[in-house]
Amino acid sequence: METPGLIASRAVAYLALLLLAGVPLFLLTARKEASLPLRAALAILAVTAGLASAWWALESVAAMAGLPLAELDQQTAEVVLAATPLGAVMEWRLTALVAVILATLIPLKVLRLPVLALAGGAALASMAWTGHAGASDMAGHRLADVVHLLAAATWIGALAVFLAQAVAGKAEPATLAAFARTGSVVVALLILTGLVNTLAIAGWPLPFNSRWIALLAIKLALFGLMLGLAAINRWRIVPALERGAPDGAARLRRSLLLESAAGLGVVGVVACLGILDPAA
Repeated sequence: METPGLIASRAVAYLALLLLAGVPLFLLTARKEASLPLRAALAILAVTAGLASAWWALESVAAMAGLPLAELDQQTAEVVLAATPLGAVMEWRLTALVAVILATLIPLKVLRLPVLALAGGAALASMAWTGHAGASDMAGHRLADVVHLLAAATWIGALAVFLAQAVAGKAEPATLAAFARTGSVVVALLILTGLVNTLAIAGWPLPFNSRWIALLAIKLALFGLMLGLAAINRWRIVPALERGAPDGAARLRRSLLLESAAGLGVVGVVACLGILDPAA
C-alpha cells in the first residue's frame, strides 16, 4: 500500500541517516575534527532520524494493516511491530542513534569521530533490513546494500560539508581536491553494489515496462548529473579557486547547490523504490 506519508517518512529518515553517517565518515577520510557546532548538528540529526524512523514504522504498520495512519490504534501497532522484523530493526536503529548523541559528548578527540562514524553507520545500515533487501534471500544482498548505503552516505556527507563551507565563504580547495581519490572509490562501490542490488531485486531480464525500472532510470540520471558536476568541480572549478579566480567561489556554490539538489532527488526516488513491486 503506497501512501504519501510512507514515502515522505522514508525520505526524511533516509536523508537524516545518510547525513548522520556520512559527515563523520567524510571527516575521517579528510582527517578533520568535528567542531562543537557540527557535533550539535549531528545530535539534532540523530533526534530527527529517530522521530522520522518512528513515523516510518507507524506508516509501515498502517500500510500492512490497510489503514490510514489516523485510524491505526496502539494495540495493532504493538502487535505488528512485535510480530515482524520491523520492531527489531527500529530497536537497533534507535539504540545506535542514542549512541550517536552520547558520542557527541566524548571529550577525547581520538575517539570522538570513530565512534560517531560507527554509531551513525550502524543506524544507517539498519536500512538494509527493510524494504527489498530485508525481504531478500539472496546471499550478499544485504551486505551489498550496506556498502551501497555507506558509500552514498560518504558522498552526501562530503557534499553537506563542502556546501556549508562554500556558503560561509570558507571553501578549502585542497580538501576538495583531496576528496577526489575517496570519491573515485565511492563511485566504483556505488556502481558495483547498485548493479548487485538491481539484479537481486528485479532479476534478469529486467522488467523494462515497470514503474520500478522507470524510477530507477530517473535515479541513474540524477546520479549521472551528480557525477558530472563533481567532475566539473574537480577539474575546472577547484583549479580556478587555487588560481584565485574572482568568480571561483560563486561557481563552486552554484555547482554544489545543483549537486546537492540532485542528491535530494536521488533520496526521494529511493524512498519510492523501496515500496514498489519491481514487476508492477
